[in-house]
Order: sequence, then C-alpha cells, then structure tokens
Amino acid sequence: MNPAPKGASTRILEFGIVVAVVFFICLGCEIILRLFFPVYLEGYIGAYQYDKEFGYRLKDDIHLLKTADYQQEILTNKLGTVNFQKNFNGYRTLVFTVGDSFTQGTGLPSDASYPFQLDMLLNMEHDRYVKSYAVVNLGLAAFGGEQNLLALQRYAQKIGKPNFILYLGCSNDYDDDLLFKSGYRHKHLVVGSPYWGWYLRPLMWFSNETEIGKRLKILLARAKHARIFAAQAEKKHMPSNAGKMSVAQLEEPVFNKLIKLSRDYGAQLIVSWTDDSLDGSYQWLKEYAGKNHIAFADWYPAVESVRNGIPGLPMHNPHSGGHYRTWVNGQIAQAFAQQILALEKDSPRSN
Repeated sequence: MNPAPKGASTRILEFGIVVAVVFFICLGCEIILRLFFPVYLEGYIGAYQYDKEFGYRLKDDIHLLKTADYQQEILTNKLGTVNFQKNFNGYRTLVFTVGDSFTQGTGLPSDASYPFQLDMLLNMEHDRYVKSYAVVNLGLAAFGGEQNLLALQRYAQKIGKPNFILYLGCSNDYDDDLLFKSGYRHKHLVVGSPYWGWYLRPLMWFSNETEIGKRLKILLARAKHARIFAAQAEKKHMPSNAGKMSVAQLEEPVFNKLIKLSRDYGAQLIVSWTDDSLDGSYQWLKEYAGKNHIAFADWYPAVESVRNGIPGLPMHNPHSGGHYRTWVNGQIAQAFAQQILALEKDSPRSN
C-alpha cells in the first residue's frame, strides 16, 4: 500500500525541526568560534558612512574606542579629518598628508600616527607648542591613489590650498584603485548606503559582529576581488605587463596627476612609500621623484639602522590592526619634516 500523503501540519512540523536543528548547529559553531577561534576585523565599521564620491569615509566629529585584540581608536573633527584640532585657524603653513591606513594611523592610538608625530616635530619650539604648521591628516584605510586625489581636491576647497602635500603610497594602492573604479567601494556595508535597503543594518551586524558572518564576509570579498581583477584585465584596463611592474610604477598615472595638482595649488610635493617592498616600489618612486624634481622622504635607511642597532626590534604591531609601530612612524615623520624644512629653506615664503 502507498503511504498516506503528509498533511500540511506535518510538513510544517518537519520544516520547523530542520530549521531548529540548523539554528542550534550554527549557534554551537558560533559559540565555539567566538570562544576559541575569534576573527578580528581590521577597523571598525561603525566609524564609517557612505560617500557618493569616495564610496565611504569616516564619520565627522567622532572619537570611538573599540576593543578587539587591541584597543582601536578612531578620531575625526567636524571637518572630517583625522585630527585632534577642531580647525586649523592660526597656523601659517598648511600641510596635507594623503594616503591610506598607514597615514590614518590604523592599529595605533591616534597620537601615534606619523602625521601627528610630524605635527609635534614641526610645531615644538623651545619646549612650547607654536602654531606654525597645520598638519591635516587626510589618510583613510583602503583608499587607493584615485580616492586620495579626490580627498586632496575636496579638502583644498574645504580648508584651503595646501602649502605642502605629503603622499605616502602603499603596496595595495593599485588594487584599491581597481576596486574603486569598478564601483565595489561604493557598495560597502556602511551607514547611509543606498544599495542595501532595509536589510543594511542586519547585514552590517551579521558580517561584522558574528564569527560566522566575518568569515563569510572575508570569503565573499576575496571571490569578488578576484572577479573584478580578472574583468579589469580582460577589458585591458590593466597593463599587459602589470605582473612585471612594481605597484608604484602601476600608480605612475596617479603620481603624474599629483604633480600637476600640486603645481596648480602652488604646493610643494613630497612623496614616499610604505617600505622597501619586495616589488621595488620604494626604489622606483625614489628614482621617479628625482627625475621629476620632487622631494622624496627617504625614511627606510634610518629604520634599517635602528633595527641593525637593536636586533629583533619589530616594525609592525603584533595584533590584528597590523601596520607600523610608533617608532617607525616617528622615523617617517622625521623624514618628511626634514624635507619640509629643506624646501622652505631653499624657497622661503613670506608669512
């Protein structure tokens, strides 16, 4: 005999049991992962908001502390720059520092970033703080060269044309540019995004506050990045010999625009790179700067000297925030300060 067909109530009950089993399995996995194998995401999504031009940016006038495997500090003023100063009135010289998380100061207290240390180096006179150089930190994590150019132009209009532009490039700048141009950066799960509708908040919570969601977010992002890079190569938006070029060399169009922009503003341009990267970016940019008669902040030899003198001294932070330790940022700041003072000495301006 054929079994009697199941009634609607039976099917609902079976479905409910399946849902309950899946729920408790996921809950168990979440608890185990949270207790024994937590993943710490770099940065704090609650500090960001959607921006039609940039894709995203830090919220204005915030001072947030969040504890992961270290204490994250995210600070901005009402202008949206990463500065303790509320404004830059009273300073005679305007300095814009442009770059990504290495400029912003990710992984460190806000007063340990290289722009803040540069501020101290330039403005301390006879044991007193004097308002001479307004060091405006425009750095933002995961910004590529194209976003940096946009930030520079926005704040030149918002604050005023800078006297100096300091640009610190990074090994992921070119990839970040490809992601930005593809529209990927505009679809991040951040407050104010027009792309996600009513489920924005639940997705933000799931992908940033649950261990399962964090892992899924990382896997999906990697897959998406791979598809975007493959599509860009297929459309010939990448040089055919990109694999043989350093990241800094791939960013040459950005540096060319940067030179033009600095000349339009009447600003002195000083460039540098985050390290002696294996692809040769640091040395390439140093040679590029020489050929184009712009200054280069050559900080890495000093860092190598310190590490030779103190064997075992690490450059990077030992936590999920990564990036350079404070002493390295101090050397970067020192190299930029030397170039600023040398340029002012060679071409003094009336105050």
